Amino acid sequence: MAALTCACLAHAAVVQEGNVRITVLSQVLPYKLPRRGTAPIAVFVSGHLSEPHGGIPPQLQEMTVEVNRHGLLQSEGLPTCPLRRIQPASTQRALSSCGDALIGSGQFWAHIVLPDQGAYPTHGRLLIFNGRQGGRPVIFTHIFTANPFFSSFVIPFAISKTHHGAYGTRLTASLPQALGDWGYVDRIKLTLKRKYTYRGRQLSYFNAGCPAPEGTKRTVFPLALASFDFGEGLSISAKVEKACAVKE
Repeated sequence: MAALTCACLAHAAVVQEGNVRITVLSQVLPYKLPRRGTAPIAVFVSGHLSEPHGGIPPQLQEMTVEVNRHGLLQSEGLPTCPLRRIQPASTQRALSSCGDALIGSGQFWAHIVLPDQGAYPTHGRLLIFNGRQGGRPVIFTHIFTANPFFSSFVIPFAISKTHHGAYGTRLTASLPQALGDWGYVDRIKLTLKRKYTYRGRQLSYFNAGCPAPEGTKRTVFPLALASFDFGEGLSISAKVEKACAVKE
């Protein structure tokens, strides 16, 4: 995610540590949000992981995203997707099995690393589902590619509450646990958006407000804090800020 400065403009954030560079572009709509409470939003995210000299970057070990307390993940009444129904599964089968729990979709680009054969580029679909694991809420990220062979993986993001400064929700994922030695995802494009009806009410999974102080109509606030851990002491963190205006 990166800062949104108007309803139609998104900025890129670039962070680098050692030989790992992460570029992120995002946009959050709408630009105008309520001062009190929240309203439905859509989040558009594009990210790129690279090694500046053209080599293979280290595999991401853990990813944590802390979301501002003025953001809300609302899943009341939304169907959940059991892991067994999407792993293993093609994109089409996953949608057929859990389409009612879909909260986002997009594309990914990756490199499959085979022993003594180098890295093979591949491309496929990303699906994001509302789920539960061990009785707790999770977000399942489903990855599928048919090139050079059929492969599907699911990356679970655990959801928990936090009281870390401005942040109120934490999402955490372990990538080696999900991907093993398969390779590394180096670029993604995602749209996160889901509205649904529950007991006659119109709800949204993704929601946010604009915490502008009284007497002002616009503000910039820390939307998210993303941390990327590559192991062996290498980690990168980036704070994402969002500009918003108060909806009258």
